Amino acid sequence: MTPKTTVAITAAATLTADQREVLDDLYQPLIGVAGYGLLLVLWRQLGLNHGTQVQLKHSELLNLLNISVTELEHCRQRLEALELMQTYRNQPDKLPELVYELQQPVSASTFFGDDLLSVLLLDVVGEKQFKRLRAHFARPAMTHEGLTNISSQFLDVFQVNDRLIATPPALISETKSAFNDNEDVTNWPKQTAESHFDFDLLVDILKRSYVNLEDIKANRELILNEHLMYGLTEPEMADYINRSTNLATNALNARQLQAMIAEEQRNLSRSATPPSEPGQSHTAKTSETASTSASTKKGQYSKQERALITVANQVSPMAFLNKMHEEKGGFVTNGEQRIIENLLSKQIFSGAVINVLIFYLLMDMKQAALTQRLTETIANSWAQAGVKTADDAVKEIHRFQEERNKPRPNRNGNRWSQGTVKETLPDWAKKDYQPAKKTADDSVSDAQQQRAIDRLNKLRAEKQDRNGGDA
Repeated sequence: MTPKTTVAITAAATLTADQREVLDDLYQPLIGVAGYGLLLVLWRQLGLNHGTQVQLKHSELLNLLNISVTELEHCRQRLEALELMQTYRNQPDKLPELVYELQQPVSASTFFGDDLLSVLLLDVVGEKQFKRLRAHFARPAMTHEGLTNISSQFLDVFQVNDRLIATPPALISETKSAFNDNEDVTNWPKQTAESHFDFDLLVDILKRSYVNLEDIKANRELILNEHLMYGLTEPEMADYINRSTNLATNALNARQLQAMIAEEQRNLSRSATPPSEPGQSHTAKTSETASTSASTKKGQYSKQERALITVANQVSPMAFLNKMHEEKGGFVTNGEQRIIENLLSKQIFSGAVINVLIFYLLMDMKQAALTQRLTETIANSWAQAGVKTADDAVKEIHRFQEERNKPRPNRNGNRWSQGTVKETLPDWAKKDYQPAKKTADDSVSDAQQQRAIDRLNKLRAEKQDRNGGDA
């Protein structure tokens, strides 16, 4: 790179006030003064061009910052390492020679929840300043104790044509696709298409109890996330809610509900079998299983990939994660549980897609545990690729592997690697598995495998009973 090297600066979105605060307080100590100056100059040059792409020579950046080429490269590497920008080299003899794509910083909660970022910040600023920053960003949530939520619901106020909701106009679909690449537009409304949890049925069940139904509506998103995480049916969820409600005030204790579900489901996973799949509640089944079973018959997947897709559609993410760790002799960490909760709360992926992601990270990439940075990097890539089903997820892994295998100049980069489902599927997930005859050398392994198969068989039997014989 020389001062004459041309560069295009671009970004998918503009910075918000909250993101700028995170950059100022949390990222700046890690980047350094010169690096932070470079970042602000890049964003400002983009802003002067009304947020669209701007092209200039590096000499202009050097003059604005009063630094050398070597210093600029060093600053750029720091920004790249912190995922605040990505650098791309153009094809030979084409301008601009480089492209700087600016990235938005993570939220404060994500920053402090990331071990690498938080440990590095503590090392740079010291314990006293770290605590000061933590206190600033850990803003307490408003308490609703003694208050009654009398807010109107969307459909109580607005009337929308059901036919248009079922089949949106082409203009709506085109607009949604245009914004999907840049913003998370799936956070609202709260119930996703993948989740067939019948919220009205839950309310009807709870009408026969002492629970304050306004609390149930106010915690709709929480309830749906718990359903997606653990595959709870409407009657099961109603039971947890009843046991988490204060008998004196009839108020639902949301924290107690989460803690109770997590504890009992964790114990259930250790002693019995995983719960039913997310998206397949007491009243409805997801159509993903049917479509996936049809696509997996086309011979485009290996035997273990077909088995993975099948199992991914049958088990909730937390149950699947528990099983993966049991196969490896480990356990689910609190951090992993928060990662799954965060993925589900975004309401971008079905539980089946998250299961494939879990398998890919733990078994194929041989990670000891899920880490927030790597998980979010791959999840973000899959979201941009339009992954919606377990079938799509495996295809995306194949596509990435093919892309990596294409000849290209060697370069360093923070990429999610490996690229294909190579790890043999755990024995408990193989439908036609039969344990081999026991020998002196593998008796312990066979016993563990048989216990896993017994748990899976029991799960299938429970699902048949729950669904009236239709597994």
